[in-house]
Amino acid sequence: MKIDNKDFWEKQDIIATQRLKNASDFELYMFAVAQKRYSITNEEIKNIKIFGCGTGREVEAVAHFFKPTRIVASDISENMIAKCNENLKIWNIDAFTETLVLNATQYNSIQSAFELVTILNSMLTYVPLRLDRITIFKNSHTLLKPNGILIGTVHNQEGTPLKTLYFKIRRMFSFLLGEKVGNRNTGFKGYKVPGYYYHRNQLKKDLAEAGFTNVDILSLEEYSAQNGAIYNRKKGYNNLFFIATKA
Repeated sequence: MKIDNKDFWEKQDIIATQRLKNASDFELYMFAVAQKRYSITNEEIKNIKIFGCGTGREVEAVAHFFKPTRIVASDISENMIAKCNENLKIWNIDAFTETLVLNATQYNSIQSAFELVTILNSMLTYVPLRLDRITIFKNSHTLLKPNGILIGTVHNQEGTPLKTLYFKIRRMFSFLLGEKVGNRNTGFKGYKVPGYYYHRNQLKKDLAEAGFTNVDILSLEEYSAQNGAIYNRKKGYNNLFFIATKA
């Protein structure tokens, strides 16, 4: 069944798949790099904006790691936010966490308010239009203080053999497809949702266009190799994760 992004994330059977778990090792790595980068200002990361918070898994992880004084977490789904609010109370982090039901493309009324912005859980995979993805990156740039940090994850065009071949063929026809090379249906539980899978070069280009510098991009395979481990691309998504600084 084909449905749009918002309807997909409002469904209770999809929300039920969002199992709560601790931050992954590569997310903790991003947190640590962000903290180190921002420390050049001789200040700490205390104000954090989270896009695509879902039921709140990364809100707890961010709160535990950074011990911030303010978190603003938003999601496109009312039902996701309702579940997130329940979890925030259980975790006792609701006092300093504000939640919003909002499309990330529309959050642009605040300037230079946060030291860190996160776009985790491959949220941008469910943003099929490049104009919207660029808008979200630009909004993130606007929200950040000078030298503020953006971190996030996206689905990668290079992963399992079939997926890699699929996008390799599409890139061969980039003269016809243009910016739609990375588009592909995604979703689960029988639902098909328009999605987008990034190539490293396009991700770097989009972040630069939004004004970010000092952009680091790693695949999960590269991250594993960096830590002396082997990543199985036959089974893994091999997502890309990025860390970038506001110029």
